[in-house]
Parts: sequence; structure tokens; C-alpha cells
Amino acid sequence: ALLGEGQPGVYAECVRRARLAWCALAVGTAQATLDYVIPYVNQREAFGEPISHRQAVAFAVSDIAIELEGMRLTTWRAASLADQGKDFARETAVARRLCAEKGMQIGSQGVQLLGGHGYVKEHPVERWYRDLRAAGVMEGGVLV
Repeated sequence: ALLGEGQPGVYAECVRRARLAWCALAVGTAQATLDYVIPYVNQREAFGEPISHRQAVAFAVSDIAIELEGMRLTTWRAASLADQGKDFARETAVARRLCAEKGMQIGSQGVQLLGGHGYVKEHPVERWYRDLRAAGVMEGGVLV
């Protein structure tokens, strides 16, 4: 009952594919965060105007979108190489590191953009933040 008849290469590939799956989960959760935050900052008003009119808020939302695109592209690249049967160890490591770090930042930023609402269970962002933190530590440490 050994995986791959005990061959170490089979186990290593399983681990790489699992890490790639965690990257995909982080990308999806970060996208959900962005999709939730954009309408929120456009509808939430402070000082007589939507908070999205504040430069700091607009920059924070654009930073989320930029980092998310980087996460998505690195994950797609690693997955594409895996599908082609090529070596994808390096690309998976790059995607893993980027998704772990930037995913946690996106989750944190999503909570910050909702202000006090970011911590209540009425808004799903608090759950997504916890999920993105978990994706950063699953299948290996954040620094690996």
C-alpha cells in the first residue's frame, strides 16, 4: 500500500501538485475578496462621498487586483507545465511563495477596507481572511 510503489519522485510530485492546489485555492479566495470589496467601497459613504474616492482606499483595491493577477499567472504557469508533463518544481515553488505571502496580505487588506465590518460574521471577508492565512501555512511553512 505504498504510494507509487515507494518511489520518492512520485511522492515529491504529489506534494508539488498539492501545493499547486493550495495556490489555486488562494487565488480563488483572493478573487472573492476583491469581488466583495469593490462594491462595498463604492457604496460605503464617509464624509458625504463613497470611500472609494479616497486615494488610500483606491490604491489598496488596485494593489489587491495587481497582486491577485500575479498570483493567478504564476499558478497558471506552474499548472500548465504540470499538464504538459514538464518539470514544474521551480514554478510551483514560485507560485507557492507568492500565493502564501500575497494571499495573506490580500485577506488582511480586505478586512481593513471593510473597517469594523471586516471582523463580523455578517460579511464573508473575515472568513476569507482566515482561509487565506491557512493557505499560507498549509503544505509547508510560509518561508518554505
